[in-house]
Amino acid sequence: MMEILRRHDFEGPAWEVFIGVMQEEACDVVEAWIRSGRILKEARKKWRPVTALSPALRDVLRRDETARHDLAQDALLAGSRALRTVLRDGRWDPRQSDLKNTFINLVVCQFSTVAKTWAATQKYRTHEETTEPDPEQQDLRAADQFTAAEDWIDLDTRFGEERETVRAMIRLRATGMAPKDVADKLDLPYRSAEGIWRRFTTKARAQGSDGRPA
Repeated sequence: MMEILRRHDFEGPAWEVFIGVMQEEACDVVEAWIRSGRILKEARKKWRPVTALSPALRDVLRRDETARHDLAQDALLAGSRALRTVLRDGRWDPRQSDLKNTFINLVVCQFSTVAKTWAATQKYRTHEETTEPDPEQQDLRAADQFTAAEDWIDLDTRFGEERETVRAMIRLRATGMAPKDVADKLDLPYRSAEGIWRRFTTKARAQGSDGRPA
């Protein structure tokens, strides 16, 4: 498998399948570590202390499944980019660590930066909640750091046949529905729903509010 990935420079369908499996296998561990606070201790051991999470935000992560899940997804995406770099550079030594543990360690190393971005978004949301809500926009508020995303992301062009599913996911996530419940509501396998949402969040981060790449 690694030779196939290397021949394609860790890009394309084979990489997408491979990294999707890696993310799925690591997701429960990362979410559990976020909930328990263990990920903060692991990051400190690697000299990557997490300073952005206040006690209030840590409490949110303990109580709120959706917030915890979204932060975990951000961390997994960052870890995926780091893993691709490590594999491309030939820095993974299977004699020292298997791929899953290597991936989780990279997620931990990226967590401080990811948590800082997530925390800043939470502060924005807290401020937003103190202002008068716009009834027409309120139901479009996406739960993963994207406000009224449909207004500025060209779903038809960027998502093709998945566009209606993405629209439905944005609305359901905006209501605070948990990711697994969203998958059940849309009658999708959980892994498939996560893959669609992950593609949406990745593309949305790469596109500015004017519709051009950020």
